[in-house]
Amino acid sequence: MARELDIPPAALKDAESFELIRVWAADQAQHVTMIPNLTGGPGNFGALLADLARHGARLYSQRENISLLEALEKILSRMSKELKEQGRNVIGSIGHDA
Repeated sequence: MARELDIPPAALKDAESFELIRVWAADQAQHVTMIPNLTGGPGNFGALLADLARHGARLYSQRENISLLEALEKILSRMSKELKEQGRNVIGSIGHDA
């Protein structure tokens, strides 16, 4: 398994593209680095998460042979449960400007 994913072709072609978030699995936990100058506010971050959920639903829909809607419902159900948990440690940092 590759340690890092490929950069999308559109990002390679666009001289103004930049990475927003990096998520790693290490020591049985997720570790996150985010670019410190994300534009927009919390609502924009919610839109980014919605897009990520759609991408995940597409992946799981194809891999598990279920509908996109079923995959998205499972993602949202688990996400809601996780967000309701109190005291969950969040590991990560704000990245440095490139």
